[in-house]
Amino acid sequence: MPVNVTGVQATLKDMRNLDRNLANQMNKQIKNAMMPILEKAQAYAPANSQMLSGWTKADAFGPQSRKYRAFPKYDQSEVVKGIIYRQGANNSGEVAGAKFRRRFQVTHYIANTSAGGAIYETSGRLSGSRKPSRSLNPNARAQFLEPLGPIYGTRGTADPRFGNTDQRGRLIYRAWDEDNGRAARAVNLALDTAVAQFNAGKAMGKYKAAA
Repeated sequence: MPVNVTGVQATLKDMRNLDRNLANQMNKQIKNAMMPILEKAQAYAPANSQMLSGWTKADAFGPQSRKYRAFPKYDQSEVVKGIIYRQGANNSGEVAGAKFRRRFQVTHYIANTSAGGAIYETSGRLSGSRKPSRSLNPNARAQFLEPLGPIYGTRGTADPRFGNTDQRGRLIYRAWDEDNGRAARAVNLALDTAVAQFNAGKAMGKYKAAA
């Protein structure tokens, strides 16, 4: 789950180049704000026994099933391990199961990197689709989704210019939704404080040089 901040990229780049200590302090504050979201999301990963029979790696196929990738298997330990926090530009790829195009660069984010975890996170978003089922079992989708439970968050916009903006899920999105904006406010405060301190330092430097 990213915190989307615009308009400060140039200042942050200068800060990283000119005031490494201030940049490190800001990054630490941002991480501290977002880690509770990560830990809560990890705690929401259900046990293998709660999943549909046959979807977990502890099934009747044994160790060889781990190599079978036609449909990714669910494994609680892998899902927990796969929920990670990253700092640094992420131009494309998966962030909490949502695809971001190159123009949406994310610099601090929590991601669901395991295949099974991403499926558990976002399955059911298209529950209103009218496309006919190709499964031999027409109830397969409903039977798969039922043990997963509800999804949390907001549907987002359908505007094709912005790609997939559906902000709903069962792990990271749930933790973010239940946080009620506290992490986002803390991140914005850390950014605002760091930028103000950096700009004040640059202005003072110019004043001294002029004097």
